[in-house]
Amino acid sequence: MSDDVHPAITDPDVRAHLARLAAQAGTIPSGATDADGDDAARLAELRANPSWVRSPDDDTVESIDLDADGLALRLYRPRAGHRGTLVFAHGGGWVAGDLDNNDALCRALATTTATQVLSADYRLAPEHPFPAGLDDLDRALRFAASGADGLTDPALLGVAGHSAGGNLAAALALRSREGRAPGIRVQVLLCPVLDAPDPDRPSYRAYTANLPLTAKGMQWYWGLYLGGGADAAAGGEASLRPDAVPTGGDAPPRPDAAGPVPVEAAPLRAAAVDAAAPAVIVAAEVDPLSDEAEEYADRLAASGVPVTFVRRAGVPHLFLVFPSTPARDGVLAQIAPAVRAAFA
Repeated sequence: MSDDVHPAITDPDVRAHLARLAAQAGTIPSGATDADGDDAARLAELRANPSWVRSPDDDTVESIDLDADGLALRLYRPRAGHRGTLVFAHGGGWVAGDLDNNDALCRALATTTATQVLSADYRLAPEHPFPAGLDDLDRALRFAASGADGLTDPALLGVAGHSAGGNLAAALALRSREGRAPGIRVQVLLCPVLDAPDPDRPSYRAYTANLPLTAKGMQWYWGLYLGGGADAAAGGEASLRPDAVPTGGDAPPRPDAAGPVPVEAAPLRAAAVDAAAPAVIVAAEVDPLSDEAEEYADRLAASGVPVTFVRRAGVPHLFLVFPSTPARDGVLAQIAPAVRAAFA
């Protein structure tokens, strides 16, 4: 194993995968996100990821390409039967990714939960900053709520997303809660971004190098998504961590409550989350985002929202999109009962 792998990554299969990548590239591939230099070149490097491929359909799942008034979608249908549809947003820091980069995860999520997964090819920042991606996921949910030409049951819908896609899913769940988007039965947030980057959070302080996602990388993504580059990232740093959430689940007062960070970009800042859809939240232990995922789970639970929270030990951000490992498969098996129950 490579010494370049962060010592907190103790899962043997995940660690071995990262060690192989480090041996090939000379470093753990936090890559362009932690580099200095031209944003366009860094974005081009991210978007040219050769590992983003569409797997062939097999005897467990089929995939169907769809179009919702110009928004490309891909529906994953378990062949053994399914109930409900999760409208899904891929990861990529809001700036990279497409229908292929979470293809394997969507297939595994669909087959493990016996649920359809409708993945959306939403617009990317910085060309299309906040809230373009969120609005596109909203369009995908409305398409599913229309019946998707007979492919979905409008009464059995949920939202899901990985990483930055988990952020979009959480924000869309809040729109649904407020009646500004179709009703949903569950929100599945996989290693999600839920707040502006906060270097005072313990997980941000701990995970700064030799990882697929670092604190510096998260700040870069955030600045591009909010449309202000380095200025937006710096504004995010001036924020946040909530104090203990009151029993009623109301958002605690913050000195920057009227500041530049929109709530729909940082769902943890929502004024209220009661009556939101039941949540399934996964956190990777070795991830700058780990603490905010747990904070959001606690906030929802304190507001009376049913929550299934899983923190996987010894793994970093992106472990769910690495080649199939016991860690990924084990986590999906853990959350599957809650997803199925939401659509029962």
